[in-house]
Amino acid sequence: MQVKVEGYDWSRYNGKQKKTVPLDYYNWDGAERYTVNAYVRVCRDKGSLHPDNCSVTKHYKRP
Repeated sequence: MQVKVEGYDWSRYNGKQKKTVPLDYYNWDGAERYTVNAYVRVCRDKGSLHPDNCSVTKHYKRP
């Protein structure tokens, strides 16, 4: 699972194969809590020699 908020790079949250990935992580930069736009995508890590397979990026916007 990869998450990006405006002004920051992608944050990667790794899980184990055939298990769910918990999404209750905290990023310690307080400014990330007050952003309007967030992007989420799911990727399959294929190792260091091959590029990752990622889903279409989903955009979320705070009202």
